[in-house]
Amino acid sequence: MAMPSSSLARGSVALIGLGFAVVAFLATNMLVDRKATGLRLDLTQEKLFTLSPGTRNLLARIDEPVTLRLYLSERLTREIPSYGVYAARVRELLEEYRAASKGRVRLQVIDPQPFSDDEDRAVATGIQGVPVNQSGEQVYFGIAASGAGDKEAVIPFLQPERERFLEYDITKLVFDLVTTKKKTVGLLTTLPLQGQFMGPRNPPQPWAIHDQLAQFFDLQRIDRDAATIPETVGVLLVVHPRDLPQQTLYAIDQFVLRGGRALVFVDPHAEGEMGRPGPAAQTGQTGSDMPELLKSWGVELVPGKIAGDRQAARRVSAGDAQRVRAVDYLAWMALRESALTKSDVLLADAQAINMASAGILKPVSGSGVEVTPLIQTSTQSQEIDVEKVKFAPDPVALLTAFKPSGERYMLAARLRGPAKSAFPDGPPKPEAKEGEEQPPKPDLPPHRAQSADRINVIVVADTDMLEDRFWAQVQEFFGQRLAVPIANNGDFVLNALDHLAGSDDLISLRSRGQSSRPFEVMLDIQRQAELAFRAKERELTEKLKATEAKLKELRTKEQGEGAARALVTANQQQAIDQFQAEMLETRRQLRDVQFELRRDIQALETRIRAVNIGAIPAAIGLFAIGLGLWRLHRRRAGVARAAAG
Repeated sequence: MAMPSSSLARGSVALIGLGFAVVAFLATNMLVDRKATGLRLDLTQEKLFTLSPGTRNLLARIDEPVTLRLYLSERLTREIPSYGVYAARVRELLEEYRAASKGRVRLQVIDPQPFSDDEDRAVATGIQGVPVNQSGEQVYFGIAASGAGDKEAVIPFLQPERERFLEYDITKLVFDLVTTKKKTVGLLTTLPLQGQFMGPRNPPQPWAIHDQLAQFFDLQRIDRDAATIPETVGVLLVVHPRDLPQQTLYAIDQFVLRGGRALVFVDPHAEGEMGRPGPAAQTGQTGSDMPELLKSWGVELVPGKIAGDRQAARRVSAGDAQRVRAVDYLAWMALRESALTKSDVLLADAQAINMASAGILKPVSGSGVEVTPLIQTSTQSQEIDVEKVKFAPDPVALLTAFKPSGERYMLAARLRGPAKSAFPDGPPKPEAKEGEEQPPKPDLPPHRAQSADRINVIVVADTDMLEDRFWAQVQEFFGQRLAVPIANNGDFVLNALDHLAGSDDLISLRSRGQSSRPFEVMLDIQRQAELAFRAKERELTEKLKATEAKLKELRTKEQGEGAARALVTANQQQAIDQFQAEMLETRRQLRDVQFELRRDIQALETRIRAVNIGAIPAAIGLFAIGLGLWRLHRRRAGVARAAAG
């Protein structure tokens, strides 16, 4: 039977409409790809691909164009899938930088082939090559940035372990590129960081930390009786502020409240002072503190106490000339990764921080300042009276009397938030120097009673960590002094100053999440099965010990010859047979546990594949079928109404 012409017309119209829909879809995608590249939707839980406000503010202030060159070897992403995932994350984030800068940031992605000009440029720029096979072929994964003039900056290799700080690293790269002036750090210290004069034949030798700081910053010395901090100083480094006059404390207070950043080292007992000539070595007055200022910033140094950590204690030689032995000295701590806040960029790459007779910082309630611990002891710690470590410390006695408190003591902290002045009544009266009747009144800026914005201060309760002997081995090499680090103390100080010397936008950046997300349900199944597996292992070990004890008991009871020896031997053989049977049964149970582990994981993987491969397309298909049936029903209802009319 022939199909009515109206049905043919409707079919033709449907096909033509479908064709137009496909063309419109392709045209829309091409238009969006060309004209709407800046339109993005970040659906990740932690907004991994959304730039922070601090980064956007920095990009908005760029005057000259900046070019970012991502050197990425395609072979690396192909042969190591984890790097392929991370590389996609890096490229997406760099695209965000380009889009947010409105043309001020240019992006180039380069695959440096072996022995090519691109590879030569990458190596010359400072990009680090990594061998990918035994033949020595190099692969590259780094960023080189260039701006106006010849200034360049580089990230030699992008480590997936630093993914949490990816935005910070890239933003800092751009910030260092557009910042032309060398950063000035004001140094206010009562310790001989520049070296101590020991006579004309012994020139002063600067501390290794001072040499490192001088390489990266313009150090400006601040007198201990300074009435103001120069405006050229952006970051103030205060080390061991012992017996500072009130006018200097007021200068530090006002500097921080006006927006200056500070890195402060205080100490209840500076051990180095006991070994240097001076009144401190005789009286034992080796501590330093700024109680009024610290409290106004949100923390306080526990007076007369140091922290002792059994878990982090360093081994020292103790005893007398007749008997020397190695013992853990609670006051000297090698603080490993568990004691360091790895989520903070200052300590992200640190492996160990060495401290000696470190003080304890505690937050001040109601200050309104955010106190973030940077370095803490373990729970195997206790407070120790500082008098016990001053003149003749006894490591053995300290260890014998040790009783853990179960608390983690804060040794270093980052302070951010609104703060009030430690001098609410204004500047203190100037102190007269020796020989002066009336001290001159200094010319001071207007008094600030509270901070204009959030303060940025880092406080460390130890100064000994800066001394060479606690973190570096200084060697002479062809007339030059080289410091070989044994801990990350120097890295921490440099990172802290470099971080504080950055812009407010750079300081505001925090660690982000990671793009690679683990299968938590699967890992939970593995952990549960692992617990069961370990329980069976313990059971097997206990059975083994019990059998060995039984055999030992039988051997001790062995006496005489003949029937008695045969009886013992039979008992032994029976125990051995029983043990072997238990071994076989336990091994079978272990195999069952492993089989259950694999079966649960395989079942979960099968369900995930079924959902990804079958369920989602099936749901889309069912939706399309339902939509088609609904439209057919509406069409038939319309035809019926037209026929009835």
